[in-house]
Amino acid sequence: MGPTPAVHLYQIAYSPATLAAIEPGYEVLDNLANPRPDWYEYWPLRRFLLNHPLDEAAFYGFFSPKFGAKTLLTAADVRATVQAAEADVVLFSPQPDMGAFFLNVFEQGETFDPGLIDAYSAFLDHIGRTAPLRQLVMDSRQVVFSNYFVARPAFWREWLTLNEALFAVCEGPDTPLRQALTKPTTYPGSAQRKVFLQERAASLLLTVQPRWKSHAANPFTMGWSMSRLREHPMEAVMSDALKLAYRQQGFGHYLQAFSTLRDRFVAGGPARG
Repeated sequence: MGPTPAVHLYQIAYSPATLAAIEPGYEVLDNLANPRPDWYEYWPLRRFLLNHPLDEAAFYGFFSPKFGAKTLLTAADVRATVQAAEADVVLFSPQPDMGAFFLNVFEQGETFDPGLIDAYSAFLDHIGRTAPLRQLVMDSRQVVFSNYFVARPAFWREWLTLNEALFAVCEGPDTPLRQALTKPTTYPGSAQRKVFLQERAASLLLTVQPRWKSHAANPFTMGWSMSRLREHPMEAVMSDALKLAYRQQGFGHYLQAFSTLRDRFVAGGPARG
């Protein structure tokens, strides 16, 4: 066991109201000017990562003002979990039903935004990082929503490289790929698809790059989604366990059992609450 690592935790301030609501134990990530609201959290995160030297032995996390309400965790809870984890990346993703009942975060996103998988697949092909998004299996050790993770700088650099490639296409010349990536969604404010794609970069990296060691804080103690899937907590636990078992053992029977559970609740898409 080495020395206890430093853990730098930030909450993003978008307005005087969110600045005043920063929870105890967090440093402020100042985005009060908010010059690019179309990028949501990614704009202040990229600005920080591109412009600040990082301690290679430390951990960094950047959270929205809703983090505490969604995860039911304090900054002290997060810091203690990270310091005890012995991992490169520590996940704090709420809505465990959204993570458990879908094969991966891309299938989950496709349910609410049809075309998301094709758009991101085309992007990955474009940058030479093709991945079988429809077949990837993700359990709670790879599921990340809302950029709710804490990681060492090495992982943040890999995350930034992938998302900067997305940023370049979305900020570049008008092309069919750019149009697909920036398509408005039904999310309040007509947030563009790119926002939800960059949020899924961490999950993709944890799934296709096995060198990263991840640890998930128990998602089943956090806030659940507002869909009807929240009405089946036991099946959510079982679904995540089956995916975890499949990733560890590779037995197709685990995946068949998961598919039976998933199809029971996901057919037709989960109704929003």
